[in-house]
Amino acid sequence: MKEKIPLHWQVQRIENRYGGGIPDVYICAEGCSFWIELKVTKTNRINISSHQVAWNYSHYRSGGVSFFLVHPLSSPNLYLFGGDHGRGLVTHGLHVDGSGSGLVPCLWSGDDWSGLVGSLIGISRDRVGSGLQVGSGTVVGSEPARCSWPGPGV
Repeated sequence: MKEKIPLHWQVQRIENRYGGGIPDVYICAEGCSFWIELKVTKTNRINISSHQVAWNYSHYRSGGVSFFLVHPLSSPNLYLFGGDHGRGLVTHGLHVDGSGSGLVPCLWSGDDWSGLVGSLIGISRDRVGSGLQVGSGTVVGSEPARCSWPGPGV
């Protein structure tokens, strides 16, 4: 993943072997910051700990932005979900309903890394810049609001 991220982004891999649920990667880019929990699965089941569910949901409720990025090994696609949907991912995994829609709202999917990068920024700006909830009501690809940043030393 790191080679696909623009060089001017600050990316920090978090190595926490003692629990707590803190996501795997912290990113600060284009004036927005967010966390990503990386998951790989051989089936539709996604192994997310209760600590990870709790941390991501608490972060979301506090106005922060976090994501679950899931890569099923049977597909070249990646699937991006909001951090507030950890419990649904544990319960339903990557299963879809009868209409072909996921039981948990997917914010982005595909194998085009540039599309993922744009979605991460757009969703983060929408969430932080305008106070909108990330999830099924967010329209990915709409013109994102700018993040407000007071400047250095404030």
